[in-house]
Amino acid sequence: MSQAVYQPSDLPRRMASKIEVDPESGCWLWTGSCNREGPSGYGTVSYQGKTELVHRVVFKLLVGEIPEGFQLSHAEPRGLHHTRCCNAKHLEAVTKEEALRRRDWEKARARRTRCRHGHEYTPANSYLDPRGFRQCRTCRSERNKNR
Repeated sequence: MSQAVYQPSDLPRRMASKIEVDPESGCWLWTGSCNREGPSGYGTVSYQGKTELVHRVVFKLLVGEIPEGFQLSHAEPRGLHHTRCCNAKHLEAVTKEEALRRRDWEKARARRTRCRHGHEYTPANSYLDPRGFRQCRTCRSERNKNR
């Protein structure tokens, strides 16, 4: 059984114009708008009147609907996880449990340089809680003031 071969040109022209193919990994890197700054942001696109994550739209257009209760995950064993990759060949529909099992939590945490409120993680402004999660001292101080 042969695998489908997709090209950015299989997509609507405006969408395809915002995709840059990485020759090494084969990832289709989205160069358009993203929902977040930095390496953790996912590409977004306006599709059928609403803003959606571009990898989900590409999957729907080239592969088909994402089954109810499933989400998209980068297929194993590639090992790379580019949040801006929208190559349908690199994505697969999996359950939430499977997606969480595949995630490399240590690497994901190490990539973060700021807390969700924008405070920089520095040795003076962060600490590890008893569960091993890095916490922001500024946010903790602000929470304590509001109590």
